[in-house]
Amino acid sequence: MREVFFVLSLFLLSSCSLQAEFTPEGEILSDATVGVPYYNQINIFGGIVLSYNLYGKQVIAGDIHPDNLGLHLQYCDDDEFNNCIQIRGTPTKAGVAKVRVHGGLGGGMLSKSGEFDKTYTITIKDSEGSS
Repeated sequence: MREVFFVLSLFLLSSCSLQAEFTPEGEILSDATVGVPYYNQINIFGGIVLSYNLYGKQVIAGDIHPDNLGLHLQYCDDDEFNNCIQIRGTPTKAGVAKVRVHGGLGGGMLSKSGEFDKTYTITIKDSEGSS
């Protein structure tokens, strides 16, 4: 009986891998307006957020396209878990921005690491009175 319990426990532990959950949950972030400062944040739950470039240097776990709209990404604080990403800036022109957050989740001794990839959309509107 003890062997069955041991094998079952190993099976359950080996099948555990980390999966990210996000807030906000949908795929659309609040609208932005040209010339008006914008702020929003994305929280990633499920483990330590990891993102590295080709040279092994840690980088922000996301990007914005197109990158010439006046918005940028940064981590919310210096927390080692990097689970919070801010979108901020003052939009310079109208359009649609795609914010992609992607990277890995660091696993512990009893769980495998995982990956995440989610894309949000921000609609940037012209300011009132502009043509």
